[in-house]
Amino acid sequence: MSKRIPVYDICTIDQRSAQKDLLIERFDSYLEKHYQSLHRPHRHSFYHLVLFTKGRGTHTIDFRKFNVKPYQIYFMAPGQVHSWHFEGKVDGYIVHFNEALFSSFLQNSHYLVQFDFFNGNAEEGVCQLPLLAHEQVTNIFESMLSEKQEEKEHSEDLIRLRLLELFILVERSCSSK
Repeated sequence: MSKRIPVYDICTIDQRSAQKDLLIERFDSYLEKHYQSLHRPHRHSFYHLVLFTKGRGTHTIDFRKFNVKPYQIYFMAPGQVHSWHFEGKVDGYIVHFNEALFSSFLQNSHYLVQFDFFNGNAEEGVCQLPLLAHEQVTNIFESMLSEKQEEKEHSEDLIRLRLLELFILVERSCSSK
């Protein structure tokens, strides 16, 4: 008898959130709330990315195991299977977003597929950021967190822009093109 791998959507993970297309959080607080249910293999119905800034362990994506390292960023497309196992304290940032966050914003509804890390290939979804990118990437995440918490007019648009900036920076830093 085979076990089914659960599929989570953003509302399943954060039932308190009124925002169904976007979740941005510091990884340590996210992990504190969700580790018991999310350390087992599961899928998401949304795009998922994590930047680790400290800690060690493993992150398994589509049954391929990756060693977690500081300033390593992981991108996952909807439907990929993953699980986490950490050694000690881990921190960083996590972002979940639905395709609708960008399809209603960009004229090209297929814009995200141009980024290698969103093609569903586990190896291309993991990037060890170069030292020169650490501060810039951290600043982008901090800016998104601030916008999400303050919820000012046009905050969601600024978050979209910051995400696009992050995607382009990571693509330039980690792509083999």
